[in-house]
Amino acid sequence: MKRSIIFATLLGSALLLGACGDKETKEEPAAETETEETENTMAEQGAVDKSDTTKSDDELKEEFGKEDGVSSVSIIVTEDAGGFVLVDFTVGDDMKEEQAQKLADQFAEKIQEKYKEYKIDVQARKNDETLAQKTIE
Repeated sequence: MKRSIIFATLLGSALLLGACGDKETKEEPAAETETEETENTMAEQGAVDKSDTTKSDDELKEEFGKEDGVSSVSIIVTEDAGGFVLVDFTVGDDMKEEQAQKLADQFAEKIQEKYKEYKIDVQARKNDETLAQKTIE
């Protein structure tokens, strides 16, 4: 009786270890296969690194930053999907909406001279809200 209990315990342990060990070895190759399939699918679909298609125009950024009342400027030029120039600039608390609109119009015209074939969107922001906007398509 004692022998059968010991034998049953050893057999149960062996089966349990065998089942656990077998499961781990089967899952690892499947994970590698999924990763390879995902990489291949992305390559086939022509996935593009967006950092290669966007840039900043530091010259215009510096010029716009010198304007009175402008505290920060962000310019993003995208070269994919038809080309866009996106400009966000932050103005001081004392700037009126009319002044911000004049600056947005001025910046949009300046950008249009340099980026003729691009769609342009200029936004003046004050306290994280859009104060003025100019769009040229």
